[in-house]
Amino acid sequence: MTAPFRLYGAELSPYSLKVRSYLRFKGLEFRWLTRSNARQEELARYAKLPLIPVLVDAEETALQDSTPIIEALEREYPDPSITPSDPALAFVSALLEDYADEWLNKAMFHYRWSYPDDQESASRRIVEMIFDGAPAPDGAEQGVRSRMVARLHHVGSSPETAPVIESSFARVLDLLEALLGDKPYLFGGAPSLADFGLAGQLAQMLSDPTPGTRIRKEAPKLASWVERMDKPRVQGAFGGLSDVRAALIPLLRDEVAGAYLLWLSANASAVAADAPTVNVEIGGLPFTQKPQRYAAKAFAELRRKRGQVADDALAALLEDSGCDAFLRLPTAVTAEPAAGDDARESEDDEDEE
Repeated sequence: MTAPFRLYGAELSPYSLKVRSYLRFKGLEFRWLTRSNARQEELARYAKLPLIPVLVDAEETALQDSTPIIEALEREYPDPSITPSDPALAFVSALLEDYADEWLNKAMFHYRWSYPDDQESASRRIVEMIFDGAPAPDGAEQGVRSRMVARLHHVGSSPETAPVIESSFARVLDLLEALLGDKPYLFGGAPSLADFGLAGQLAQMLSDPTPGTRIRKEAPKLASWVERMDKPRVQGAFGGLSDVRAALIPLLRDEVAGAYLLWLSANASAVAADAPTVNVEIGGLPFTQKPQRYAAKAFAELRRKRGQVADDALAALLEDSGCDAFLRLPTAVTAEPAAGDDARESEDDEDEE
């Protein structure tokens, strides 16, 4: 892809902020174009589905889905790199980015549309974005709120599953605060793919009243890191696995394996069986939602990537944390690469707003 770029996105979209942060880090010339009513026709020329972000290059080539956008740009603009040279950390970075996109997003959406103060704040900001200074019709904010609240079940948020989602959020704050420590970024002096993925989700929660208050109170270093990730820059080299292994083990064991991969595996089984619901116990609590086909493809892609890394240190890390019980491919099985966000079910577009 050729600069300069146009990035169609929204301040309330975690995936848009993820790509914008990456473009800033790379020093690539781009225009940030907010999704609004006035730009809908323009956006529709490039978007296969009405999802953001959409990146358009100087030759009018368009890409959707934050991860493939970053992967495509990273191949063409490799410096400064977002991939640790340590193969174990490189895989863990991809794993944590996937966790952010597919699991932490549940907490982001849950808090935004389950609590009155958060609903009011988000509805107001969305209407301001959509109408971009033009007068909004009466009831616009209530219309946005009703539409988005009705979509909570798509990410698995309900009164019954709220304890699972909120317990997971509380855990990950503590675990990421410990992993970050006194480093500028998760794995050392430069941001990785994991930094971009996690910061995109946490930036949204930091901007919302309920989770934002909790992040600032319970994870102040993480709050500063989220703000740093808005315009990240290299401040040193990546560390090695030995530098972060002690902090990674509980994160991978308690959150990635104990919540995300447990759900991801159950979801893949439900999709394969064409079951109407995913039913899984996480932390001793029931979690039920509609199966997600995109997440099943993401699971297959994670397992494919895991199968490509023959590294003893990674094998030991994933074994000790319980992740390889889910990620290890059966002999002679090849995982299907995941499709992009344009292959997500259309009801998933709330993840992009």
